[in-house]
Amino acid sequence: MKRIIILLMLSVCVPLLAIIETDEAIKLLQKSGLQEFPAADQISVENQQVELDENCLGTVEYEIFSKILTDKAKQDNKVSFWYDSNYTDLEVNIIEIIKPDGKIITLKPEKILQKNLNPYSKTMNIYSETSWVLTGELPDLNIGDIIHTKQTRKLLKARMEGNFFDQISVDNYSPKILQNYHLKIPSNITLYVHHVNKKEGYVTFKETQKENFTFYNWEITSPPQIVYEPGMENLDRFGYNIMLTTIKKWEEVSTWYYGLVEPHLQPNKAIEAKVTELTSTAETKLQKIKNIFYWVAQKVRYLGVDKEENRPGYEPHDVTYTFSTRGGVCRDKSALLVAMFRLAGIPADPILISVGNQLYKEAPVVWFNHAIVVSYDENSKPEYFFDPTDENTKDFLPQYEEDCSYIIASEEGDVLREVPISSSERNKTKIDLDIEVDENFNANCQLHISYTGMADNVMRSSMMQLTPQRKQQLIENMMAEIHPQTKLQDYSISDPQNREENMHLSSIFSIPSYTDTSDSYLFIPLEAGKFSISFLHNYMLRGFNLSNRQYPFKLPMTYSVEFTENLQLPYSLENMSFPQIPEIDFKGFKLAASQQVEANSVKFTCKFMIDKIHFGKEEYLPLKRELSKMNNLDKLFLIGVK
Repeated sequence: MKRIIILLMLSVCVPLLAIIETDEAIKLLQKSGLQEFPAADQISVENQQVELDENCLGTVEYEIFSKILTDKAKQDNKVSFWYDSNYTDLEVNIIEIIKPDGKIITLKPEKILQKNLNPYSKTMNIYSETSWVLTGELPDLNIGDIIHTKQTRKLLKARMEGNFFDQISVDNYSPKILQNYHLKIPSNITLYVHHVNKKEGYVTFKETQKENFTFYNWEITSPPQIVYEPGMENLDRFGYNIMLTTIKKWEEVSTWYYGLVEPHLQPNKAIEAKVTELTSTAETKLQKIKNIFYWVAQKVRYLGVDKEENRPGYEPHDVTYTFSTRGGVCRDKSALLVAMFRLAGIPADPILISVGNQLYKEAPVVWFNHAIVVSYDENSKPEYFFDPTDENTKDFLPQYEEDCSYIIASEEGDVLREVPISSSERNKTKIDLDIEVDENFNANCQLHISYTGMADNVMRSSMMQLTPQRKQQLIENMMAEIHPQTKLQDYSISDPQNREENMHLSSIFSIPSYTDTSDSYLFIPLEAGKFSISFLHNYMLRGFNLSNRQYPFKLPMTYSVEFTENLQLPYSLENMSFPQIPEIDFKGFKLAASQQVEANSVKFTCKFMIDKIHFGKEEYLPLKRELSKMNNLDKLFLIGVK
C-alpha cells in the first residue's frame, strides 16, 4: 500500500520523464520518511543530465536532493566530490541545506571544500596521482534537513577513445524515491542498452530524435531498498542495473588494451641478461616461471609515478624504464613480467581484471581496477595467472582475485573471461597432532601444521611482521584452542622468505591431567574436530551467523582443513567407546571422518571442505541446518571403562 501511495504522489507531482525541479524534489522528500523507508538513513531524489559530442566527450550534470532521516546520517555531515583530473574537470555549482520550514542555507563551495589527493589512490590497484576528492563539512545539520548539491563534470578524455559507458542503478542500498537520467548523444553513435536483472514496474523510458541528436530519458520510481547483509553477494550480481555503452563487443576492449600495452613491452639487453641469469639453472618450465615471477614480485618495488600521457591508469611505462628504476605499479610490473616471460619462451599476455566483482558479459565497459598477467599451456589455453604486486606471496595469484572478470590484451581481440575458482585442495590447512598419554594421565604432544593458498599467504605475511615474542604468543593461543591447560615447551616456524616450500609450524607441548576420570569411566577429548586452529575456519563460516537471509550470499573462497590425530594410551582401547562424527555432503560442503584402532592407539582423521562459493538465498537455511551438525565437534570425548 505504501508503494502505491508513493507512486500516486509521484504521478501527480512530477511530469512524466521531465527533469525534476527543486520545488518538486522538496515536496516529494518532505512527504516521505522512516514510515515509508524504515531501514533507511536517508532518501534522495536525483537528476543526471549527460550531453555528448561526436567523440563521446561533453558534460555531465549531477544533482542530488538528500533528506536526513536518522542520527547516523546527521553525524555524517560531510559532502564529497570525487574526480580524476586526467579524465574530467569538476565544478561544484550548488551546496545548500533546505530546512523543514523552507529556509535555505546556501554554502559557497569554494569556501567549505578542500581539495586533497584521493586517500585511497595509493592503495588502489589502478594507481593514479590525479585522483582527487573535494570534501566539506555541513554546519547545523539536523534530521529532516535536505542536502541539495549540484555538480558539473566536463569530460576531457574518454577511458577508451570515442566511447561512452555508464550505469543506472535501479536497486540501491540508500533509497532513491525518484531518479531521472537524461542522455543527449549524436544520432550517428549507436548506444547499446542492456537491462541486467530486470524487474518490471519501476522504470519508464522515452527516446526522441531532434535534429542530429538522440535523446534518451529514463525515470525510476521508488524501487524497494536493498538492506545490506554481511556476506551478501555484490549488489551488481543480483540488483537491477541499466547498462549504457557504445562498445558493441568485448573484443574491441581487448584490442584497445593491446594497442596500449604492446608498444611498451620491448626489452633491452639488460632485461635479456637478467632473464638468462634467472633461468640458467632452471630445468623445467615451472621453475623458470617461479624464478622470474618471484624476482619481479620482490625486486621491483610497488611505486606509483603517473607520467603516462595517453591513458593514465591503464597504460604502462616502457618495461626498460620499470626495469632500470626497479619501481612501478600493477600495470608496470605486469608489463615487465610479460616481457621477461616471453624472453624465456613462456607465452604470456597482460590482462585487465576487475577485482572484487564480475562485469556483465552482455555490456562491454572499461571498468577494471587491476592489471595482472596470464601465461598459456602448450594448447594456448590460460594456464597460470600472476599478480606480481604482492611481494610476500608464494602463490602466483591470491585467491581473492579468483572468480573475477578479466580481459586479455589481444591483437585479434578476446572475450570477457572469469578467473576459475580453484578447488578447496589449493587452499588447504593440514594439521597433524600426536598425543601420548602416560600412566598418570598427562599428555605429551607434538603438533605440525602446514598451510597452502590463502592460509599460506596470511601466515607468511604475518610472520614477516611479528616479533619473536608475538610469534610465541600466536603459538600459545593456538595451543589453547586445543586445550586450555597446554604448556608450550618448544616451537619452530618456517622461513617466510622461502617460497620454495609452504609455510608450516611445529610445536611441542604438554597437557597435565589430560584424561578426566570418574569412579568408573575415563573421558578423553577428541581433538581432531577442533578446526578453529586452522586460521581461516571461523572466517569462512562467519556468514552463517544470521538467522535468515533476504539476498544471495557469497563465501570468501574455497577452503579445506584436514586434521589427523594420533592418540596413544597406556592401556588397551578394547572397551573404549568412540564418538560419532556426523557426515556432510551438501551443496559443495563436505565433512568426513575416519578412525583406525590398533591395540592401545587410535588414529582419527577429520576433513572439512568447501568447494562452492555462490549461493541463492533459498539455500541459506538448509545449509545452516546441515552445518549445525558441526556445532559440537570440539566437545566430543572417547569414553572408556576403568
